[in-house]
Amino acid sequence: MSRRAPDAPAPGPARGRLRPRGGAAARRLLVAAALIAASCARPSSEPSGGSAGAIAALAENEVALAPGGAPVRSSGEPPASPAPRAGAAGDAQVASAAGDAQVASAAGDAQVASAAGDAQVARALQRSPLRALRLTGKPTDGRFEAILAFGVGAEGAGPREVKVKLAPAQKKAPLAFRHPVAFYRLARALGAHVVPAATARRIGIGELAALIGREPNGRKLLRRFAVMNDGTVDALVLAPAPGPPGPRWVSSRRRSVRFDDAPELDVWARWARSRSPARGERASILRDYLEVLALDYLAGNGLRKEIVIDVSAGALSLEANASAFPLHVKSHELDRQLDRLVEAARFPRALRDALARFGPEQAAAALRPGGIEDELVPPRALVELEERRQALLSLIEAKIAGRGEDAVLSL
Repeated sequence: MSRRAPDAPAPGPARGRLRPRGGAAARRLLVAAALIAASCARPSSEPSGGSAGAIAALAENEVALAPGGAPVRSSGEPPASPAPRAGAAGDAQVASAAGDAQVASAAGDAQVASAAGDAQVARALQRSPLRALRLTGKPTDGRFEAILAFGVGAEGAGPREVKVKLAPAQKKAPLAFRHPVAFYRLARALGAHVVPAATARRIGIGELAALIGREPNGRKLLRRFAVMNDGTVDALVLAPAPGPPGPRWVSSRRRSVRFDDAPELDVWARWARSRSPARGERASILRDYLEVLALDYLAGNGLRKEIVIDVSAGALSLEANASAFPLHVKSHELDRQLDRLVEAARFPRALRDALARFGPEQAAAALRPGGIEDELVPPRALVELEERRQALLSLIEAKIAGRGEDAVLSL
C-alpha cells in the first residue's frame, strides 16, 4: 500500500520549443510571414470570389454520413454596431444595437447553461453508484466497462443504468488519468463538442475487489492498482459520447477510423481547403474535424490513432486521449495537424472567438482548478499551450487579413 501522492504531478524535464525540421520550417515561416501581413494588411470587406473549384465526387469507400442533428454550437459574439445617427436612422441603429445586446445576452446564458450541464455530468460520473464492472481488452491494460446508476428517473422511478468506461490508476503510471481529464477540460474551455466528459473518481479498494472478484485475473488486477494510504484508487471515468446523457450515449451507429490513413480524413481535408462549401460537404462534420486538429495541436498530441464517427448524429468523437499533453513534444509529431490547419481555408467563428478569449489565466483556471494541488499538467505545458494558442490564432487572423472575416469564419 503506497502513500497517497500529492495531486500535482512531478515536474518533468523542461521541454523546448518545437524545432523546425524539414517541411515544418517552411510552414513556420509561413506563419511568421502571415503575422507580418496581418499587422500591415487591411482586412478586405468583401468575401473572396475565388473558389478552390468543385470537389470531385466522393469515392464509394469514402464517408457518406446519414443526415442527423448536428450538435448545437455557439455562433460567437455578434459584431459591434456603429454609433447611432440622429433621426429615424438613429432609432433603427439603437434598436439594432439593443437586438445585438439581447443576442449576446442569450449566447452568454447558453454558455452558462452549457457549463452547468457539463459540471452536472461530471459530478454524476464521480458520484453515481457503481453497479458492475466488466474487463475489456487486455488484462494488463486494466480497462473496464462500468455500469453506473445515473440520475433518477421520472415520477420517482429508480436510477437508470448507463455504461461508461473506467480505468483505475495502475502502479506503473499512477497519474496517467490526468491527461484525458486535462484534454476534456481544454475542449470544454474552448467550447469544443468532440470530447466526451472525462473525470476522476476515488473508489475504495474493497469496492473494486467486490466488483471484479469474479474476473479470472481479478487478484492480479488488484495488485496492479495504485492503492493510496486512505484505501482508495483514483480511476478515470469516461462518458460514452460527447454531450449530456441522451441518444448519443446509447448510439449503435458509431465506428472508429484510423487517423493516419482513413479515406474519410482526406475527404474532410479537401472540404477544409475549399474556399466555398464543397459538393457533399457536411458542415457539422467539417467543424468537428477542425476542432479535432486544433485541440490536438494545442495539447501537443501528435500521436492521435483514431477518431470515432457517430453516423446517426453526424458528428465526430475523440475517445482515446491519453497521449495529450505529453512530457516531451517532438515537432514532427505535430506535422499532420499543423499541415492541415495551414491548408484550411475556413474555420468556425466560435473557435476563433474562443481562442481569442482563452489566455493564460483561463488556461490556468481550466488545468489548475485548485492551484498547484490540483495541477492536471506541469507548468511547462501551460507555457507551451499559450505559445501554440498564439500561433494558431495568428494563423487564422492572417487568413482573415488576406480574404476577409466573412470568407474565413464561415463555418
